[in-house]
Amino acid sequence: MNAGTVYLLHFERPYKHARHYIGWTPGDLNRRLRQHRNGTGARLMAVITAEGIDFVVARLWTGGRNLERSLKRRGGASRCCPLCGITPRVTGWDQPDIEHVTAEPYAINIVPAICACNRVTHHAASFLATASITCLDCHQPVVPQRDVQEEHHVLIR
Repeated sequence: MNAGTVYLLHFERPYKHARHYIGWTPGDLNRRLRQHRNGTGARLMAVITAEGIDFVVARLWTGGRNLERSLKRRGGASRCCPLCGITPRVTGWDQPDIEHVTAEPYAINIVPAICACNRVTHHAASFLATASITCLDCHQPVVPQRDVQEEHHVLIR
């Protein structure tokens, strides 16, 4: 089908048995995440929003509905979630020499981020480096922030 973005959402705490959600969007990922955040997307996302469960984007793929369906049919989304401690398989090229690797190649570094209206959120550092996240309130970019002591706010936009 049409190319787009397949995404894996990791819940801050489980809802019954569910800890992840795999979805697809043909267009703007930020718009789709806002729908999930507002409870107007998929039914599972509406339920976890009503329960007050936060989520973060854990992984992205470029692909269409066929890829989304394939990932969902496999089951066990935690098997491809780097936030659950999984190291994605590397295929198609030689693995790095383990003796020369100082850190895990797929380690997730969660960092605080802040926007112009001083809302503090936590995101994967690699996601902040590759995606443009804009605050809906102040319309300014969300950027990494060091040594922030404020409370965690929900803001994935």
